[in-house]
Amino acid sequence: MKFLRPFALKVETHMPGETFAMLPLAFPDSNISTWKDIQARAARLSGFEPQLYDCCINSCCAFTGPHASETTCPYCSEPRHNPSGKARKVFVYLPIIPHLKAFLSNKSMASEMLYRSKEQAKHTPGVIRDITDSENYRTLLTTHVSVDGKQLPHKFFEDPRDIALGLSTDGFAPFKRRTKTAWPLILFNYNLRPDIHTHLENILGIGIIPGPKKPVDFDSFLWPFVQEMLRLAVGVHTYDSLTDFFFALHAYLVLVFGDIPAISMVMRMKGHNGLCPCRMCGILGIRIPDSRNPVHYVPLDRSCHPDVLADPDAVRTYLPSSLPLRTHAEFMKQANAVQLALSDGDSECLAKQYGIKGVSVLSALSSLSFPSSFPYDFMHLIWENVIKNLMLLWTGKYKDLDEGSEQYQFPSAIWDAIGSATADSGDSLPYIFGPRPPNVATDKILWTADTRSFWAQYIAPVVLRGRFLCDKYYDHFVDFVRLINICLGFEITTTQVEELRTGFIQWVQKYEDLYYQHDPQRLSACPLTIYALLHIPDSILATGPVWASWAFPMERYCGALQPAIRSRRFPYSSLNRYVLDRARLTHIKLVYGLQDALLLRISPKPQGQIYPNYETCRLLPSHARFTPDCVLVDKVISCLSTRFDALPAPVRAALPKTFEQWAKFRILPEGDTIRAAEMETQAEDSRDATFVRYELKVDQNARYRNRPTDFVPKTFWGQLHQILIVKIDPIPSATPPELDSQTLLLAVIRTCTIDEDHNTLDIHYYKNHGRMEVVDLNTIQCCVGRVKDRGRFAIVDRSGPLAHAVFVEDS
Repeated sequence: MKFLRPFALKVETHMPGETFAMLPLAFPDSNISTWKDIQARAARLSGFEPQLYDCCINSCCAFTGPHASETTCPYCSEPRHNPSGKARKVFVYLPIIPHLKAFLSNKSMASEMLYRSKEQAKHTPGVIRDITDSENYRTLLTTHVSVDGKQLPHKFFEDPRDIALGLSTDGFAPFKRRTKTAWPLILFNYNLRPDIHTHLENILGIGIIPGPKKPVDFDSFLWPFVQEMLRLAVGVHTYDSLTDFFFALHAYLVLVFGDIPAISMVMRMKGHNGLCPCRMCGILGIRIPDSRNPVHYVPLDRSCHPDVLADPDAVRTYLPSSLPLRTHAEFMKQANAVQLALSDGDSECLAKQYGIKGVSVLSALSSLSFPSSFPYDFMHLIWENVIKNLMLLWTGKYKDLDEGSEQYQFPSAIWDAIGSATADSGDSLPYIFGPRPPNVATDKILWTADTRSFWAQYIAPVVLRGRFLCDKYYDHFVDFVRLINICLGFEITTTQVEELRTGFIQWVQKYEDLYYQHDPQRLSACPLTIYALLHIPDSILATGPVWASWAFPMERYCGALQPAIRSRRFPYSSLNRYVLDRARLTHIKLVYGLQDALLLRISPKPQGQIYPNYETCRLLPSHARFTPDCVLVDKVISCLSTRFDALPAPVRAALPKTFEQWAKFRILPEGDTIRAAEMETQAEDSRDATFVRYELKVDQNARYRNRPTDFVPKTFWGQLHQILIVKIDPIPSATPPELDSQTLLLAVIRTCTIDEDHNTLDIHYYKNHGRMEVVDLNTIQCCVGRVKDRGRFAIVDRSGPLAHAVFVEDS
């Protein structure tokens, strides 16, 4: 352990080599070895070795498969070796079979890996909770595995230990100028629960395609991975620590995802600017008339386009309910036609017609279906494209388009006011909601997919309301947010999918009316990313919820790579060294059961106190004892009289002279931390976490004297002022009699007087506070935020009826 802990320290903290070399000087009694010696020892102990493949100096291809014997790059003609005979650049591939074996050799991890089979057994028709409920996955369950055209005796996922994998890739710029890119290749293990399979320690990095340019032949870098997947399809001899037996391990790739350019390379497609740009269907793009712009756009309605008018066979309008969807058989037939064309000219002509440049090496894996196993990435599609482009349209900065015949652009003063309201909302949004929202009008740096998603779902519906000259633009945007919220549900029903299908059809058609305006000169308002929305419902049915294949984990993985670059001259060597060291560290933890021993974090000691009957609430310091005033005592008596069905006098007699109050409490097991306003110390940059949502039972017949009581739950919002501990004596006159002393945890809340509701998006508005009331602490459900806009507040509730999946960093 004396060298494993320093190894883990340097790898997980990205400690610079110069700093690590100073550790023996700072701690002379520690006996720390040199980094070179520690690396060598870790390599021997892990037994994990990478596979090295020569690749083009310009990253055009790796010299694998059909290129294995080449001495020059078939694409740029650069020599493979330098004058001394060494490879000019190397692609470091990290094999996955040793990692999967290590997972199953560790009892705790092997138990976690049974999630997929358990979830598969819980499948409920009509409900999609994970990839195991998707149509593609359910089809695989009844399908025999085939390798190289030969059917094997076993079916997909018939063994509970079979592993489902997802592949993701994306371009990663090592430097701020973004002139060079690298391409990480990572795998997600869907045998693990959704809340842990995206943690960095559970993501399988299989290599980084080095820059400086993007690959021309992506297949050549995937070649060793496909070879391993074919071996895993047949079966690999593996030890199962749970049964203490050896068995044939199978693993199958079921999903491939990333942004549109990345997946176009993986699938060997022309891309989003081509004549046939959509990977899901055969819609044809059209260009702006009399323009040098080479991009093809994809409006549904192109009936006014001169090229369409001149061609009697051209489609005038694509019906969104019956799009020309691609099938696996059709896709592979077209890909083979392109690949087997008699000449380069014929091949290029067919590639342009089909949007496909050839047969992807991933087609060798029978677990994948082209194109349905390659869903559009929700993160890039929605937050990095559609929402971003809407913001540009509203500010007149979208590709130099004016408003045309509409009036959707904001004057600069209005947009500045929207930006200020957005930035100011950070003070009234708790830190658990995420980073402070940047100013939408002035900040061009802090806008990420994360901040843009929060703005669109929670802030924009408030600050945009009443700002447009015509409400139809706002209503159109709200409809989009409603559809997004359905997509982001933890589970989604097939009924909701059909609602999405209808909703996205109507939204895209309305978008064309408002922004494209059926004017061929405004075609740039119809990029593929708008049209791709129509394929989201089918992708959810085919591959599962959108959060199962979004790119947030890839973005964080790239963020973890950035600090590993220690050399501007050799950035890709630094990245390769880091991913290899991290793979070895993960391997060591699993094989030797050292996850806890090498967890170099101090586990915080639980603070505060938990009381009987309040196991979901942990009171947190500070705390103090005080003598309540008459008003507060009367509020407590009113609360307890109702609770115990007792007269005020005996309740008053049971109360102590002093109460205890605490500053905050946490909802357990992993809920919000909520502060009491009266004990909160206001810092200049503090964020308000004192407003709550709580639920009480109210008598809906209270206004009718002769009707029986009928208690129903009702939701309220307010500011938590105090958290009280009240120890009361027995109340024999209560109904039923309370014969024992007990400790109660009470919340003093100033209610919000709701004066308007936005039921579509579950947004509630208030201007004034109402009464002060005392309720049981267990009635508080969550912390809420607020957005102030034009003299009133809108309550932002992330855990309401529209609670949805949020990507959270692993701690």
